[in-house]
Amino acid sequence: MAGTGEEELVFKSITEIGDLYRSKKVSPVEVTNTVLKRLDELNPKLNAFITVMAEKALQKAHEAEEVFMKGETAGKLYGIPISIKDIFRTKGIKTTAGSRILKDYIPDEDSALYNTLNDAGAIVFGKNHMLEFAYGFVHPDYGQCNNPWDFNRTAGGSSTGSASAVAAGIGFASIGTDTGGSIRLPSSFCGIVGLKPTYETVSRKGLLHLSHSLDHIGPLTRTVKDNAIVLESIASKKVNYDAVFSGSIKGLKIGVIRSLTDSRAHPEVPNLVNSAFQLLGESGAEMMDIEIPGIDAVMEIAFPILLSEASFYHKGWYPELASDYAAGTAENLKEGFNVPAVSYLEALARKRTFAEKVNAVFDDFDILVCPTSPSPATERDPTFEDTTYDYTQRTLPFNVSGHPAITVPAGVTPSQNLPVGIQFIGRYFDEATIYRAADVFQTVNGGYKIPCPLAVGK
Repeated sequence: MAGTGEEELVFKSITEIGDLYRSKKVSPVEVTNTVLKRLDELNPKLNAFITVMAEKALQKAHEAEEVFMKGETAGKLYGIPISIKDIFRTKGIKTTAGSRILKDYIPDEDSALYNTLNDAGAIVFGKNHMLEFAYGFVHPDYGQCNNPWDFNRTAGGSSTGSASAVAAGIGFASIGTDTGGSIRLPSSFCGIVGLKPTYETVSRKGLLHLSHSLDHIGPLTRTVKDNAIVLESIASKKVNYDAVFSGSIKGLKIGVIRSLTDSRAHPEVPNLVNSAFQLLGESGAEMMDIEIPGIDAVMEIAFPILLSEASFYHKGWYPELASDYAAGTAENLKEGFNVPAVSYLEALARKRTFAEKVNAVFDDFDILVCPTSPSPATERDPTFEDTTYDYTQRTLPFNVSGHPAITVPAGVTPSQNLPVGIQFIGRYFDEATIYRAADVFQTVNGGYKIPCPLAVGK
């Protein structure tokens, strides 16, 4: 099969790679080798992977090559190199969750997510670095994962390696988890597309849970259309988004969550996001400011749930292994055991009430929008204790309510050339509408932009 330049190849879309396979212009083996080579070159700077499955990936690539050479029918993800967050169990393959506690853990079963990707023919070539147990702190044994836009800044978290890898052209997608923004925040920091689908859209069987009431599984990609392709393959119910991308949002009613757009933000973020809102209006959407009752108190709902459920999952390790956790993780687990049952149950009741309030807003609007993060990427990972910015204020509400939310790059800051994301929120199980709007916005805003330090492979 004829070759294609490596830099050009790794940043192609999933559809483009599939077309090259079917036309026999490029081989899955060639693409997989190129991705693995790029991983070897860039991972020392990024620290985006905990485990690399090169041998297994190349075996699957050779199998995929045979399928395409014979002209057999293959799905959209067939032969596509993809990584997964190291929080999904993989039989016979180390699964660490970014922690010393599980540094040698080799599961005897696969997660549903990993099985689904294998069944779709995807080539899972590595398991991504992450904040410890997805709980907001990197373990010192593993070190910080860095941002391809600036190697001296964090990629965000907790799906930190997933976002860093996809933005750097190491694979065409990754699968992460999102409990309070852990897909969307690193996607915003790294200038890619990240979706938290409707609660329970993707099976969580075999996931190492943080909080079963708030955990979501979703894809990180470079384009909105790629994101839809991945969700089609991993969703529990059969979906097809081919007809979604009409290229038009004329008449779509979009509500701007003004309190989340203007509050305590980095000074350049509102400018970029408001320019994005203007582009949506110029593209035919009807834009109007809105407020969601109770959204300012959502942390009071989420934290009793998150803290107590996380501690429940760690009761077999904590406090006996307390010294093996990152200090911040251990402190959170300690706090979780102190949450009264009444407070936990009250929080669950308030969670249902808040979801009803968000639902009511969709009586008048098709989509809600706001910034994804209050700032571009920071030098160190933001934590729960960070008092400068509240990093989950814009993402956490939709883990509590369970509505689908996707982040798309809105542009880069003039002062530091760092990405900023805009978030689209939709009705339950209406990923189609937020995909349509996000795709139109990404298109009129110039499409995916390769991180400047990597644009020439450096």
